[in-house]
Amino acid sequence: MLTVPSTPFPKHSSGTGHNMTTLSLREAAEQAGVSKSTVFRAIQSGRMSAPRTDDGGFAIDPAELFRVYPPKSAAERVASHSKGHDAPDSDTVALLIRNVQLEAELNGLRAMAEELRRSRDKWEEQAERLVRQLAPPVIVPPSPASTVPSVSNVRTNSGPAPRGWWPFRRTG
Repeated sequence: MLTVPSTPFPKHSSGTGHNMTTLSLREAAEQAGVSKSTVFRAIQSGRMSAPRTDDGGFAIDPAELFRVYPPKSAAERVASHSKGHDAPDSDTVALLIRNVQLEAELNGLRAMAEELRRSRDKWEEQAERLVRQLAPPVIVPPSPASTVPSVSNVRTNSGPAPRGWWPFRRTG
């Protein structure tokens, strides 16, 4: 014996209260191959009309959805669904690889700088030890009969006094 359901269309299994002829925001985004926020912005801006359901969601008519966003083929939907929003693209992967390489190089340079600091400190200690081992320098006082001419002798022996640089201050 056949039984006929009381409603012409069975209720959607997610419990949103809309029938199968309408799509939820998530389903519409999957069908159109865009994000939920893109579909939501289209509804908010008026590009697409969709009434609210009892639970606050949207009941999006597929014809209205595909008027704004052309439907994607099944292969395109599977490819976009398998990639997801969290899957990195090739540029991101290349940047991540480059970032790891640069971090490794930076760590190597830091280790090299630390080794150079230790080596410098070692040589500095050795130089200080050698300076301490040397005898203090002997300072010989100058003899009174020095052969070094005095400042006054240098001027008289070298001729006239030098002229000043500025013309208004020249004496001579």
